[in-house]
Amino acid sequence: MRVLFAFATDWTKEIADFERGSVPAHRLFGYAEVRKMGHEAYTCSAPAFLNRWMRKPILWRVYQAIFAALHQWETDCIFAVNEASALPVLLLKRLGLLKTPVIVFNCGLMHPRNRIGSRQAAWKWLLPCAEAVVSQTTMEYDSVGEEFGLRKDRQFLIPMLVDVEFFKPEAGVGAGDYCLSAGTNEGRDYPTLLKAFPPEEKLIIVTDPHNAAIVKKHAGSGMRVQVLQAVPISELKALYQNARVMINPLREIEYCSGHTVLLENMALGKPVIISKVSGMRDYLEDGKAAIGVQPGNVDELRQRIRECLDEPERFAAIGTRAAQWVRQFSTEEFAKKLVSLAERVSVARGSHSTRSVNLQRI
Repeated sequence: MRVLFAFATDWTKEIADFERGSVPAHRLFGYAEVRKMGHEAYTCSAPAFLNRWMRKPILWRVYQAIFAALHQWETDCIFAVNEASALPVLLLKRLGLLKTPVIVFNCGLMHPRNRIGSRQAAWKWLLPCAEAVVSQTTMEYDSVGEEFGLRKDRQFLIPMLVDVEFFKPEAGVGAGDYCLSAGTNEGRDYPTLLKAFPPEEKLIIVTDPHNAAIVKKHAGSGMRVQVLQAVPISELKALYQNARVMINPLREIEYCSGHTVLLENMALGKPVIISKVSGMRDYLEDGKAAIGVQPGNVDELRQRIRECLDEPERFAAIGTRAAQWVRQFSTEEFAKKLVSLAERVSVARGSHSTRSVNLQRI
């Protein structure tokens, strides 16, 4: 198969960084593993004289859609790794200028900004043009079709992925003096974490400017809280490995949040304290591969943090189990499911691909 991977920006550097071993494969959304399977995964390329303009995401996405149209008869399927990269491609589909089957990976379709006004109208008009819309959780699968008028036979579930080789347990780590929480977007519940966290302990939070402001507002006087932003992945991995306790506090929202941080730490064999929000029910084996707490429950979170700090050996088995449990979310498993789905939509189009399909669909 020949699959065009559509990214929200020019992903050439990210692919090169992966090939050098400096970033994990899951940042490519199965691109590398699809190639390993013997298929031709490729990306949009722009001539050098356009580089100045291609730095603007919207211009890149428009050019990428035109590129897809020009190469449509030599492409079996287009995989848009998020909704932002899909929008111009779907517009060409709606206008009848693009016939290639399109798979859209839903990263934030249920975000409130996509469900009001002109954005909602645009998605209701364009999203049904996709041959497949893939959600990462049953929560989103259940809601996105109703929200945007999708046919059931065009909705699929493929969980988020993690590079289990880049993030794998290593001996001789875990000697830090801090607890760690990491993650961005509105799904984080740092206020609850700060209320529950023991003031005598050190806490490092790796996040974005929006959440950094929230942390600054809610951190109590005298708390040992350090906020880091834009941390390179190699440094973040080291922070994961050396943390005494890993905490992933979340609040209930209607789109995915917290999954990458959870999966990366599980792959490292770290027991993670995580909020049992609806979007985590496909990923959480509570008490066996992670330590679940009720969202917003300060007392329960405080108790779990204290237990993990005081009795780390009690929770070591959870980390060991997590490193095995997480393999079902590996980049290899993701690529297999993606190829199966790509074959399905390509066969429906009448392309040359004829291999059998065995894809789990809910």
